[in-house]
Amino acid sequence: MSSQFFSMFRRTSLVLVLLVSGNAALGAGLQLHVSPASRLLTEEASVIVGGAPPGAEITLEATMTDRGGQAWSSRGVYYASREGFVDTSKAASVSGTYRGVDGEGLFWSMLPMPAEMLTGASIANAGTQSARRIPDFDSWNAGYDLRKVPVKVRIRARVSGALASAVPDAVEATQSIHFVAAGVGRIPISEEELRGVLFVAPGEGPHPLVLVVTGSGGGAYEGVAALLASHGITAMALAHFNYPGRPDQLINLPLEYFQGAMRWLADRYGQQRVALFGVSRGGEGVLLIASTFPEQVSAVIAGVPSNMVFAGCCTADLQPAPAWTLNGEPLPYVPWFFNDIRPSDIWNNSQEARDIYLRDMVAHDFDDSRWIPVENIRAPILLVSGEADAIWPSNIASQRVLERLAAKNFAYPAHHLEYAGAGHAVNFPMLVKSLADRGESDQQGFALSFGGTPAHNAHAQSDAFHRMIEFIRLYESEQD
Repeated sequence: MSSQFFSMFRRTSLVLVLLVSGNAALGAGLQLHVSPASRLLTEEASVIVGGAPPGAEITLEATMTDRGGQAWSSRGVYYASREGFVDTSKAASVSGTYRGVDGEGLFWSMLPMPAEMLTGASIANAGTQSARRIPDFDSWNAGYDLRKVPVKVRIRARVSGALASAVPDAVEATQSIHFVAAGVGRIPISEEELRGVLFVAPGEGPHPLVLVVTGSGGGAYEGVAALLASHGITAMALAHFNYPGRPDQLINLPLEYFQGAMRWLADRYGQQRVALFGVSRGGEGVLLIASTFPEQVSAVIAGVPSNMVFAGCCTADLQPAPAWTLNGEPLPYVPWFFNDIRPSDIWNNSQEARDIYLRDMVAHDFDDSRWIPVENIRAPILLVSGEADAIWPSNIASQRVLERLAAKNFAYPAHHLEYAGAGHAVNFPMLVKSLADRGESDQQGFALSFGGTPAHNAHAQSDAFHRMIEFIRLYESEQD
């Protein structure tokens, strides 16, 4: 039976138990049931309140503290059913840090403040771009030391509003959220030029193999690789720049480095090919790598990608330079000029950066040498984008990729998941997504908007990850 069935069965069974115990105890106090008590970040949570006066206003608050000591909290306000229940997967929050029906709302909508400061606070007024955007463990490049220990989220339920005096006592429960499953192995890799971290799926293999390629921030995406391994997929978080032993910037990076990394990973497990997963500039990267070395690639997942080869990042004067080389020669690239943007032009959901890329993503025909020759890929392709991506128009770039594949009679499956209302941060599972639509400011106050609305970003992240897992399992193991 599927995990979805067991999740539904567990929730239904819990509600039935609550109906029996709750009806017998109405007026005896609230009951709060948070399950499971311990879960992987990508697993579903259940939050159910019983024993409330029918129709009563119920306030739920979730609180936690990140590794750096920053408090995070959220609030939802609901109305109990005739039987005295609130199930957050079915009952709408009418106010608080999120609104509407969302079983994960209490988790993703947390704001960087303690619960006592939430009154009057909202995602919209949670601060400027200089405010802390995400917990430290949710960072795309969060190190293993920030994620190896589970986060404890405390949830508190109370009757509020006109009937608060009828049931004055609050009830609490705690849930532990893990970022890596038990049994996953972690192996730092430093062999000649190769750098990264390998996360080994537990149990006997063979397991699907994935090479995870970073975006413009560089480093190694350990969080993604760890979650893939937690789902039975051995994944290497490859570091190609901004990492000890690697160049500082995304400039003049040889594609042969990725060829060697794929060969290393495949040889280690006696396989011929590996899947590629990359996001943003990494999405551009995996399309380019798979187009250049098609015989080594079993599947391609390009998150919020480009269809064109763009300039590298970032020279001291912000002037364009090659991002990639092949056989010692720089690949043709489309220049960009971010020094044309003033910091005052950037705000949450601004389109300034997107527009810089848009004009080049749509202006060039298929004969332009700066187009990624995606028709050379010999594997299924999954493109993932956000319709409201404010970094660059990844949805339009993905559609352009599909158009080129069709024009070139591409013989393999190619799919595009476009999430309405979602921005650039659709491919990284995070616990807190409330402020994932905005960027962090640098010392000059310059930041790029990521785009999308919090609720749409939250849905897209959850759905895209599970669809990605299904895609890898379906295609990666199909070795020639």
